[in-house]
Amino acid sequence: MIVKRFSGRSAEEALALAKWELGDDAIILSSGKARDRWWKFWESGFQVLVAADYPRKTAAANGAEEAASTRVPVESPVGSGGRDMGVDHKLDDVITLVQKLGQRLDRLAPVMDNPAHQEWEEWFLARGVTPYWARELAHDLLRLAGENANPLDALGPLINDRLGPPAPIHLTDAARVLFLGPTGSGKTTTIAKLAAYFHLERQKSVLLISNDTFRVAAAEQLKTFAEIIGVPFQVALRPQDIPDLMTRHSADVVLIDTAGHSPQQAMYLAELRSLVDLAKPTDIQLVLPATMHPDLLTDVANRFAEGLPAKLCFTKLDEVRYPGAVLAAALSLGWPLSYFTDGQHVPDDIQVAFADRLAEWLQGGTVHG
Repeated sequence: MIVKRFSGRSAEEALALAKWELGDDAIILSSGKARDRWWKFWESGFQVLVAADYPRKTAAANGAEEAASTRVPVESPVGSGGRDMGVDHKLDDVITLVQKLGQRLDRLAPVMDNPAHQEWEEWFLARGVTPYWARELAHDLLRLAGENANPLDALGPLINDRLGPPAPIHLTDAARVLFLGPTGSGKTTTIAKLAAYFHLERQKSVLLISNDTFRVAAAEQLKTFAEIIGVPFQVALRPQDIPDLMTRHSADVVLIDTAGHSPQQAMYLAELRSLVDLAKPTDIQLVLPATMHPDLLTDVANRFAEGLPAKLCFTKLDEVRYPGAVLAAALSLGWPLSYFTDGQHVPDDIQVAFADRLAEWLQGGTVHG
C-alpha cells in the first residue's frame, strides 16, 4: 500500500493532485491545513493524507510510457490526423485541471484577506465542518446575508438550499425498505423506531425481516422489538429467502435489517448487491453514525451504496456536540437525507431530516442544547 501526503492552495487542489497520481480509488486518511513552510506566503494551504493499493501507473509503465505522457505531441503517423491521441488526451486532462484550479483561485482571491470570511470559516471549522466546506459555506453565508444582516439568519436557508428537501419513506404504495450500514451504526434500533411509528401512529401493517445472521443476538434484539410493538418478525437465513417471506407475510411496510460489516469486505458488499436484486426495495436507507469523521463517512457511504439510490439516515446525533461531520458528509455526497436519530428511546428519538433542524443544531451545539 502507498501512503502519501499532497498539499495545495485549497483542499480541492490537494485532492486533484492526489487523484492525478494515485487514481480515483485512493482513500483519504486525513485532511487539514498544511504546515509546510512554502505555504506561509499564502497564509493558508491544505493537505490530504491519501492511501492506495498501487500507484495509478504500474512499474511496467514507467519507462517509455512515462516519458511519452509528458512529451509535447509531435506529428506522428498514429491516431487521427497523424497525432498521438493518447498524449493529446493526457494533455487535455492537464489543461482542464489547470483551468479549473485557476478559476477556483480567482474566486478565492477576493475573500482570502476578508476578516469576516475568515471569521465565519473558523466558525464552521470549530463545529466539525471540513476545511473545504467551511470555506464554501462561509463564502455563501456572507453572500446571502448581505452587509446589514446577521449571517446566522441566512444559515437555515443556505443549508436547506444546499441539501434540498428531506426524503423520508413514502407510504403511498407497499414499501419495501432495505437498511444498510457499517457495524454499530444503529440500524436495528432505527428499524424499531420506524416500525413503531408506522404501526402505532400511521396504522400500517408492518413486517420485520432480519438478514443479520452474523452478529450475536442481532435477530433476537429485533424479534424483541417486534413483540413489543406487536408486528410479525421473520429471519432470512439467506438473501434468497426474502422474496418468499414477503409473499407469505403480506404487509404495507416491510423493513429489512442487514448485517453490519466493514466496507473493506468485498464479499459482504457483493452479497448486499445480491440482496438488493432479490428484495427489490422501494427504498434504501444507508444508516451512518454522526460520530464518524466526515471523510470516513463519505468513504463508507460510497463503498456501501455506490450505484444505489440510497438515502442518508444519520444516527447518534446526541453523542456529538456539533453536527459538522454530518453536514460536510451530506454536502460531499449530495444524496437525499431521510432521518436523524438522537437517542435510544423507541419510537421518540427519530425525526425527518429537515435541513433547518441541522442548522439549529449547528448553532446551538448538541441536539438537546
